Amino acid sequence: MMRTIAQFRSFDRPVQLLLLNQLGINLGFYMLIPYLAGYLAGDLGLAVWMVGLVLGVRNFAQQGMFLIGGTLADRLGYKPLIVAGCVLRTAGFGLLGLVDSVPALIAASAATGFAGALFNPAVRAYVAHDAGPRRVEAFALFNIFYQTGILFGPLLGLALTGINFRLTCGVAAGVFAVLSVLQVRALPQRRGCDTADQRANSVIAEWRSVLANRSFVLFSFAMIGSYV
Repeated sequence: MMRTIAQFRSFDRPVQLLLLNQLGINLGFYMLIPYLAGYLAGDLGLAVWMVGLVLGVRNFAQQGMFLIGGTLADRLGYKPLIVAGCVLRTAGFGLLGLVDSVPALIAASAATGFAGALFNPAVRAYVAHDAGPRRVEAFALFNIFYQTGILFGPLLGLALTGINFRLTCGVAAGVFAVLSVLQVRALPQRRGCDTADQRANSVIAEWRSVLANRSFVLFSFAMIGSYV
């Protein structure tokens, strides 16, 4: 524990903030999402296929849109995408606790998913940028904060959902609202495209260069197995 704290303190403030940010992201996410299906099928009485649709839309809006989120981060900078993602998830989680119609639930679910597609690539790119030669150490520490959120999020969610799922939604939305404010106030601007030539490249040209990297494409396909 002391070694982890010492490692955390050895990094610059932006990396420290992003590590805490990831802890909060997973805490807020996992206090709600594991109990969403039960709420939809139980409290709202949705059919199983409707529950699957709502959850599937969220998964597609997040995992299926990482390329879009990463491209926007390269173009607009990391901070705006991190902030936008946190704000959007605040709205999405809040909406999940307020609506009961299927279209509104799908919209809220899509918002929470696309929020992840916005901030996840940007957070990781920012950490890699600022950690420099200590990237491996930074991402090892990042994983500790990541897993800590996964551990305690469901426990907190269990206690809150035992009272009322809408309360869980409100607390989860509050977590992301606090994260939004912290990123706006304390996170410096960073961007991946530092040269005029890079910024002049079209999005299609950048995507083609990615697809031309056969090793990366094969690695990406191999990683699909972790989601199957």
